[in-house]
Formats: sequence, C-alpha cells, structure tokens
Amino acid sequence: MNQSPYRLLIVTIFIGILGLEGCKDAPLTWPTPGTGGNPAPPAVVVPPATVVSSSTVGPFTYTVPAQEAEWLSYNGNLINGRAIGATTVQESATLRLEVRKEYGGSIQIYDKTTNQYLVNFFDKGRESGFASYAGPRSFADDSPRWKGVGYNPLQAGDDGGNSSPVLFHGLINGYIYTKTQCLSWAHQDKRLLPFFYEQWVRLDENKVHVKVRLTNQRGDKGFYNFEEQEWPFLMINGAKSVRFYNGSAPFTNAATSTSDGIERAQTQGGSIITQQISSFYLTEPWEAVEIGANRLIGLYSPEMYRANYNVAAIPAHDNWEGGNTMTYLGGRVFDPLDSDNTWLKEFTLIVGTEAQIREHVYAQPRLTKPDFWFDKTNGRNQWYVFDGGHDQKQPFRVDNWTVTYDGHIDNGPLNARGTKILSSTGSWRASDIDTIYIRMGYKGPEQQLNLTWLLNGQSPDGINPEFPIQNSLVFPRGARPHYGQVLPISVVNDGQIRTYRIPMRHSLWKDIVQQFEIIHTQGTSVIAPGEQIELVYFGTTNPDK
Repeated sequence: MNQSPYRLLIVTIFIGILGLEGCKDAPLTWPTPGTGGNPAPPAVVVPPATVVSSSTVGPFTYTVPAQEAEWLSYNGNLINGRAIGATTVQESATLRLEVRKEYGGSIQIYDKTTNQYLVNFFDKGRESGFASYAGPRSFADDSPRWKGVGYNPLQAGDDGGNSSPVLFHGLINGYIYTKTQCLSWAHQDKRLLPFFYEQWVRLDENKVHVKVRLTNQRGDKGFYNFEEQEWPFLMINGAKSVRFYNGSAPFTNAATSTSDGIERAQTQGGSIITQQISSFYLTEPWEAVEIGANRLIGLYSPEMYRANYNVAAIPAHDNWEGGNTMTYLGGRVFDPLDSDNTWLKEFTLIVGTEAQIREHVYAQPRLTKPDFWFDKTNGRNQWYVFDGGHDQKQPFRVDNWTVTYDGHIDNGPLNARGTKILSSTGSWRASDIDTIYIRMGYKGPEQQLNLTWLLNGQSPDGINPEFPIQNSLVFPRGARPHYGQVLPISVVNDGQIRTYRIPMRHSLWKDIVQQFEIIHTQGTSVIAPGEQIELVYFGTTNPDK
C-alpha cells in the first residue's frame, strides 16, 4: 500500500486546520496515451450469501443484542491480494449491503441497477463512517509515514493493512450490530486505541441507515484543541461528479450545483489541478456522487451543514472497490474528542435520483431556528473555540459551558483578541429571526463584544484566487466582509449571568444564516489569557420567560 491518497487528504485537512488551507494539490499527470495505464480491474463478482432480515419494529434505540451471531457469508473477492472475508448481508430489490468483518465492520453497497460495488476499499483508511482526530500532534511521530497526524482512530484498520478487531457482532430489530476497537491509523503495528466504534446498520429498500456510538476512554486526560472531524465521510469508487445545494432557497427543490473536482486540466499529456480540499457550507445537509445515468448515492447526516469533497488519483482511471481513484464526501464539525466521552451519530446513504435523495432529507426533522441550551444534557452543542481556548470538557458535570480564553501567539505576544466562539452550523432563514438572545456571563477587560454571522455562499475568512471555478460553486458570495457584518453586544464584565438581547437589524442580515460567532472588537491592544465566557443559552427564545 503506497502513497494512500486518503491519508494524503487527511494531511491536507490537518494543514488546513493549522491555517494553510490555501495550499493546492500538486499537479497530477495523465498516463501516457498508448501505454495501457493500469491493469484492467477484475470482473465484478457478487458471491452468494445467506441474507439476514432487515425487518424492524418501532423506533430505533441504541440497544446491544443479547447474544452474538455468526458471520454467515463469505466474500472471496481479492483486494490487494487478500480475500475480503467474512460478511453479514442484507438485500433489497435494488441494493445489497455487506458488513465486512476484516474491515472492522465497515459497510459495502452493491447497486443492482448499475451492477457495481460503490464504496472504495483500496486500503483501510478509505471506506465510510466517522474518522476522528485529537492531539497531541506528536502522538504519531513514531509512525513510519504519518508523523504529525496525531491521535486518529479508524474503524477499518491501520496504515499497515491490519484490521481493527470486531469485539462483538449480532443482530437486533433488523439491524446488524458490530462493536469495534479502533486501531491507530498512522501506525502499522496493530496499535489499539481506547476508542470504541459501535455500529447499527440496516438496509431499507434504496437506503442504508447507519447509527453509531463512539466512546473514547483515553488515559491521557489533557485538553487538546478543537479538531475538524470527518463526521461522517464516504469514499466512492472512481472519479465522479459531486452534487450539493448551498443556495438561498433550501428545501424547495431548487437547482443544485455540480463539480467534477477539477480546477484545470490538460488531457493531452499535460497536468490536472484538482480543487482544494476546503470546507464550505451547505443549506441542505447532504452531498451526492453521480454513479450512473440519473443515479446517485447521497450522503445525509442531520448536522451536515459544513462539508467538503475531493476527487483523488484521477490519472489512475480506476473504477472498482480495490482501485486507487476515488471521490470523497465529508461532513465537517469541530470537536476536541474529549478523553472520557460518548457521541451518538448517524447518517443515511440513499441510492437513486436527486429527487429521491432530497425527498428523504426533507422528511427529516431539523432545527429551523437557533435554540441552544448549554447544560449537562446538551453539552457544548457542537459549538467550539477557535485560536486558543479550552472548556471543562464533555460530559458536563454542571450546567453551562465555561470557555477560558488562552490566546494565541502570532508575530507578537500571547494575545486572546483573535480567540472566538463559533456555533454549530445550520440553515436558518434570516427573515424568520428578528432577535437573538444570549444568556451568559462575561469576565474580562472588554465592555463590548461583537456578534457576527455567516451567510450561505460566503467564505468566513477569505478565498484563494487560484481556484476561481471552485470558488464560484462553493463561495459564490466571496469572502465575508471583515468586521463589516457585525452587531455589538454591550457586556458587563463582572462574570455575572445576564441575558443580552440583540435586534438583528443589519443590511447583511438576509437569506440563509449558517453560523454565528462571538468575537472581540477590532483593536490593537493585547487581551491577556484568562478571559472567560459562561454560556447558558443562545437562540431566538427569551430565556427569562
């Protein structure tokens, strides 16, 4: 397994987290015409299987089966010279679902309409699911190839081709259940991490429902920075076009955008420049990959309003599950991956037309206005601190989210002026919101903070002019005006809890709001570390009533 583009992708994401998102991919070269390129992929063989039931009764609950089940099927197809191995299979009229033991319980989908396996299994850093990250960056410095990637548990396995062990496999209420202890992706020595990946998966006609419980039980209790997590991600075979919606009329079946992932290309022996692996904002929480004529596979997750996509290893021209070429979709949320925490996550894969994908997405519940209580039940609500700060970690032992500003060194002294709090992402109509209420306590030197927001189609912090095609699709409004899209919050700095009412009257309060930020005022004075915000509520409802 040489030069895995997926982990090259992860390194690029890691660089992006450090503020170097302007870096572009190196030029790629097409195979020389007439040389034959890569060997032809093997013929698609769908092995016989013992199909288990997908019938379910009642709402889903995170219930573990009372007893283990045998792996009833076997897939002898080879990837990198190894048989895929034991599987558990469900089938519908249009799809076949395989849960694969030797890939930590990772899922594969065979589409009976286009006669192809869909998910890429080139190595054990591909597949689909939830890829998680935490510090310290030095955690993987003893790895052969992935120094600097940090603590990175993966469901499928590690960079050495080893499988994350499945500890339990069973069947319950139509779902196939697996509990896997994740290996450290960066290492090649079967290095187990105290990170457990429980998965419930069920085939439902043209949909695959995936529920996941992630549990971290790390001995290192330190607080590490908020990291950009791949929650969830999906890798599809071949270089395909990606479809999404980030316009101002969400949930109305308005026209979508399409990208082939290529910024510039010269197909006659020249080079291709792929688009940046940059996160952007969706106003409908899904992305899809075109897999045939009027046929797509869509990735939906209820929190997937910040995402990215990538097409990698295009010159290889591969289009099978063991091939190098792949198309990547990923949801992007920030989380510090607390040392002793559990996360409940979910996503659905829908195979069909764009209309069928959107029909499913539109039918799901969603938060139509911001309404966040920060308490022992909800924790930080996937809000996060940027550029130097920490909190009490999840799970909360007491109500309220307490953020301490640590500051950041950037060509000068340690300074918290650039430190800020960002909300989770959503798709909220500005016209439905006339007032924002913030119940919080502030302790620090300032008497004014600012509330800013991000509109659909805006880049939060500038754009790279070397990628005009990509920018026109993901950031059609360009960059958010720095300090030109703010409203003031006059704060009392004694640390006492108060409710602040902000009338949302501004020329740029319009269309779809995707995210909020609480920031400092523009200035040159240094703000020393130690400033605190204790956040109780943020939203459109007066918390005092």
